[in-house]
Amino acid sequence: MIEVYLSLNGNAAEAAINYAQLFEAPEPYIMRFADMPKADQDQMPPGAENLVMYANVKTSVGDIMMSDMMPGSSVTPNEGVWINYSMKDEERLRQYFDAMAKDGEVLMPLEKTFFSPLYGQVKDKFGFYWMFMIY
Repeated sequence: MIEVYLSLNGNAAEAAINYAQLFEAPEPYIMRFADMPKADQDQMPPGAENLVMYANVKTSVGDIMMSDMMPGSSVTPNEGVWINYSMKDEERLRQYFDAMAKDGEVLMPLEKTFFSPLYGQVKDKFGFYWMFMIY
């Protein structure tokens, strides 16, 4: 199994909830910096307490893990890195693709290709690049 770990700019909780709903996953596990022991919290920069230290969304095909960047730093999703969501269930794949496309940008609509009965690409509302395919 390969798992993905995403770094976000203060909206990791929103992303975890969004991905859990989109992929019909259980409620995500979300740990904030405020959940750390007090001694460890004292070492964090101001404004970090409500940021996500670690979140996990357990989808039917693997985990999507994530956290927020520290105050004063940021990250930009990179089009050189793609998240691939593969499954056998065409109906569910279409449902997930359409749900992500609703607030994102379709880069390639779902269609038959020489390597998959159904394949498409979406840039999601958080700026991450996704491939959806039937295997």
